[in-house]
Amino acid sequence: MNAELFSPTRIFSAYRDCRRRKRGTMNALAFERDQADGLVSLTRAVRTGRYAPRRSVCFIVSHPKTREVFAADFSDRIVHHLLVRELEPYWERVFIADSYACREGKGTLAAVERLGHFIRSVTGNGAKRAHFLQLDIRNFFMSIDKNILFSLLDRGLLKQYGIPATRLSFDHPRREEYEQVRTLLKTLLYHDPTKNYVRKGETSEWDAIAPEKSLFNCPSGKGLPIGNLTSQFFANVYLNELDQFVKHTLKARHYVRYVDDFVLLHENPAQLREWRTAIEKFLRERLHLTLKEPVTLKPVSCGVNFLGYVQHIHHRLVRRRVAGNFEQKLEGYRIREQASPLTYPELQKLGAVVTSYLAHGSKANGYRLLTGILGRHQWLKNYYRIVKWKATIRTELKNEHLIETNKIFREETA
Repeated sequence: MNAELFSPTRIFSAYRDCRRRKRGTMNALAFERDQADGLVSLTRAVRTGRYAPRRSVCFIVSHPKTREVFAADFSDRIVHHLLVRELEPYWERVFIADSYACREGKGTLAAVERLGHFIRSVTGNGAKRAHFLQLDIRNFFMSIDKNILFSLLDRGLLKQYGIPATRLSFDHPRREEYEQVRTLLKTLLYHDPTKNYVRKGETSEWDAIAPEKSLFNCPSGKGLPIGNLTSQFFANVYLNELDQFVKHTLKARHYVRYVDDFVLLHENPAQLREWRTAIEKFLRERLHLTLKEPVTLKPVSCGVNFLGYVQHIHHRLVRRRVAGNFEQKLEGYRIREQASPLTYPELQKLGAVVTSYLAHGSKANGYRLLTGILGRHQWLKNYYRIVKWKATIRTELKNEHLIETNKIFREETA
């Protein structure tokens, strides 16, 4: 066994990555109470092949769209980081440049900017007419076939460790390392969180989820839980098959994908229709996926509605739905604030919301639209200093919170 692969040092490093954005959650705080013992136990379980995922928390999120989320236990999140760290370097060399979801140095803004570059390229900077084909996969995460996915990942593991796929040589120097990672990979991929979970939220929230969008209704061997780092990474591996097909078989030059939302551009709409037929057939036969209807095929001059923006040849707009969501969120907090003053954690969440939306608008010709919405919510000035696209909690409120926190701490430790 390769003792370095899942060593205490590597697991501690994965733990530090994991807690970066989750340190204030109850799950993370509970783990940190006995951090040393927890990490030792986790290391032992992973290295001996006895690791098993713990109970998940299942809840509903409503923005940007209603989705069912399974949040893994904090200790499982550490293992997710550990596994992705091991697999990512190989797959990053395999992925195409124009896949933008959940990858270092990528993201939504980079994807939209690349789309803008492609639009200017295919139209000769606006001198020629061109069209775009925008496709989306129906119930993508719920439709992923785990056996197909495991086959892709396992094939990648063999290449990553330089082991011939035709026969697994028992004297290969990296065989044990391969088998150790493969065991962990299989444990995480085939784990069914619907067998051990706690549900949070009102019944009405669950009623808003369509049956086909719930992991509880997936056929055996299908579906990945939304909300896990591994699911995001596995989704890229799964649709890398599509990326390779589009780039190397169809030879489409102008193609951008973010998760299961992707755009192709060409001067000839007939070519796009031909590609659509080929992609539909490939997805159905190779990955057991289907396209969402209706499919969008329009002139580029209409603007491409992609990832919260409408991208035109020489400018970019914020989607009206984004502005509407921002207004709705602020109105919800305003009603809550009228009933009683917002708590400090609520102020932190609201400040992050305001900053996020303003930052989104600052990358398009929509910043004035979003600041106009802010102008209708003057009550925010009681809580924040808003400079450019950043909302900062007022210093006096921070000081009050610090004094109150110290007081509670002294009372509890007296």
